[in-house]
Amino acid sequence: MWLEALLQDLRYGLRQLRRNPGFSIAVIVTLAFGIGVNTSVFSFLDAVALRPLAVPSADRIVVIHRGDSTRFSYPDYIDYRDRNQAFTALAATFPTEATLDFDGQSDAITAEAVSANYEAVMRTPLLLGHWFTGEDEPEAILSYRAWVTRFHADPKVLGKQVRSISEWYTVVGVTQPNFTGVFAPRPTDLWVPLRFWAKPFPGIVQRLHDRTNATVMIFGRMRNGVSPAQATANLKAIDTQIGEPNSEVRSTPLVATIARGASDIGTRDQLMPIVGLFAAVAVLVLLIACANVGNLILARGSARQRELAIRAALGASRIRVIRQLMTEIFLLALMGGMGGLTLGAWTDGFLNSLTPAMPIRVSLRLSMDIRIVIFTLLLTLLTMLLLGVLPAWHSTRTDAYPTLKGEAAPQRQFRLRQLALVGQVAISLLLLVCAGLFLRSIIGLHGVNPGFAVKDRVYAWTFISPPEFTRKTGPQFYREAVENLRNLTGVRNAGLTHFLPLVFDEGSDCVSSGDDPVLDVTHGTIGTGYLETMKIPLLDGRDFSTADGSGSRAVVIVNETLAQRLWPHQNAVGRNILIGCKKREKAEVIGVTRDSKVVSLSEAPHPYFYRLFSQNYTGLATLVIQTDGDPHGVMPVVRQKLLEMSKSVRIYALDTVANHVNESYWQTRWVSTLLVIFGLLALGLAAIGLHGVIAYWAILRTHEIGIRVALGAEKRDVLKMVVGQGLKLALIGVAIGIAGALALTRFLASLLYGVKPTDPLTFIAVSLILIGVALAACFVPARRAARVDPMVALRYE
Repeated sequence: MWLEALLQDLRYGLRQLRRNPGFSIAVIVTLAFGIGVNTSVFSFLDAVALRPLAVPSADRIVVIHRGDSTRFSYPDYIDYRDRNQAFTALAATFPTEATLDFDGQSDAITAEAVSANYEAVMRTPLLLGHWFTGEDEPEAILSYRAWVTRFHADPKVLGKQVRSISEWYTVVGVTQPNFTGVFAPRPTDLWVPLRFWAKPFPGIVQRLHDRTNATVMIFGRMRNGVSPAQATANLKAIDTQIGEPNSEVRSTPLVATIARGASDIGTRDQLMPIVGLFAAVAVLVLLIACANVGNLILARGSARQRELAIRAALGASRIRVIRQLMTEIFLLALMGGMGGLTLGAWTDGFLNSLTPAMPIRVSLRLSMDIRIVIFTLLLTLLTMLLLGVLPAWHSTRTDAYPTLKGEAAPQRQFRLRQLALVGQVAISLLLLVCAGLFLRSIIGLHGVNPGFAVKDRVYAWTFISPPEFTRKTGPQFYREAVENLRNLTGVRNAGLTHFLPLVFDEGSDCVSSGDDPVLDVTHGTIGTGYLETMKIPLLDGRDFSTADGSGSRAVVIVNETLAQRLWPHQNAVGRNILIGCKKREKAEVIGVTRDSKVVSLSEAPHPYFYRLFSQNYTGLATLVIQTDGDPHGVMPVVRQKLLEMSKSVRIYALDTVANHVNESYWQTRWVSTLLVIFGLLALGLAAIGLHGVIAYWAILRTHEIGIRVALGAEKRDVLKMVVGQGLKLALIGVAIGIAGALALTRFLASLLYGVKPTDPLTFIAVSLILIGVALAACFVPARRAARVDPMVALRYE
């Protein structure tokens, strides 16, 4: 019986929606935007913190960490692996940027150097081949993406030779498409055995034997029946048995956490504030959409008062009428939810497309799965309840008798719509203020002086390795490369560094001037001519020279912050510093440079020093070239010259320094782009809502307007009255929005640069934009009201 009644309600509801296509389309599209934005943000949250690894029984995989650190020493890993009873397997992995060379091509990629039991933990079957079984064999696994993009999905890829860094590997497997490693948002393209990969790097080999050096991440597969808490207790017991050294580090509790989303706890902590910001924004957009749809439903309810009154007069109970209205709203919400799911799926690709095409790829791993579909359905159900209950309740409160007499619609529904409109405007202002603050941050970052020259500079990120080049011939190759580039037409100067600024520092180290307290500092590696080419001012002393070779005494150049920290108000040149936290190395300070940016444009000056390239050669080098004019015209010549010098040189990136600086703050630009989109969407919805409410208000007062015009009121008076009503609501919303923004935007302080969360210029500009849009939205119904014929209006109703 109830099923028959339900089907009857559904059929009647569909007929009602077909009879009013304009209303139906407006509601469905508005809901699709509101729900679609939330679906996309949930997909982002899912990728960062919720999505399990793409492996069998992913709920058994844990990542080991101490606080926000997921790095452990290799000897500790061996002890955890061999002594535990809680895991079927524990694997170590070393995430790194590497190279992939094949068939004469070279790419910069992300890689994992992993222990031999990596497969025992992940248990993910391969698409082709098999996992390696030992750590000492030169074997490699390709990701599905690397197989498709670099080897054109060649089924005969197994057995091919690829080179990464300086070693050759035999391809023995290709992963499934959905397995991209454990380091989201950076998908892995290559897996190699840990010990074999470390062989060419004496420093890393030494680190793998040092219990005080946290190097690898540890993932484990828990035995059936073992909980994360029990696994943690087991590992803590082993940790206690290991005891020293690093007792200070071991004082931080060790925890086993189910691996989800970004497994690196530090990366996840960095992304969560952005996720929280987007989640708040998405909820606000949904509220605006709901307010708009609520207004439409109330207006439609007013238009259907006579129909509802007839139903009531014929004996339909209030519950029966509400059920029918709720069924119609359910149909609308369902179609809106389907539209939102479609929009969310499209948006996932759009979000990833906003990330820059950097040599090392970043992918948010956004994709639809059953959990996101369930979330969208639940959100649709919640939206239906939000939209349906109150309007349906109000629509059925009307006394049937005056309605059947043809009297005017009740005013209380209009007050409810006004209240919703004020809320829309306030929320829109809050979103636009957030977007405005981030845009101001972008402008601020764009204007930051990085401390080095950007215009007319080109860089080439290169690598050379044995057996073509040794530690003796490699530095000579780069010296000749710099000289040859300087002699090219259109080139004014050239130099080299290990890594360009604004990528990452080359590491931290301990520095002291003797018996003074040790400073924790970062450092870089440069060659002769780098400071001059990049126009980094030398405040005192001299630059590196060819006389400072690998066989001479160690020399360094310090920045002014480090010089002032070690020798306040004294000359630093000619003094010695001790480098190293345990084994100290003496180096002479030969120069002092002005501070420049190292990792990000927003960082504060900090102690930093430069090592000499030839004394710290690794094969990697970034050549920087100052040009006489358009740098783009020089880039092909630079590539040609380097390849003429040696076919073995690998060029992973060749671009302008200006592009490099611009891409260094892509995350801020990515956030601001989305906030601007959300803000404009909210503004559009608010404008539509304002137009609808004012138009409805003008219709309600048609009779009054007719009398006013009949008594001599001019069109401008009517125009002013209608626009004034809309402006009053907009101003109330703006005032509430400003108060809310002042209270909430302070939470954005850590994400902004060069602008305060209470920036008055942003608040004023956004308020004026919103008021301007409100005036435009009110003008159309005001103009229509001003054209009312008094005779027609007096016959109204």
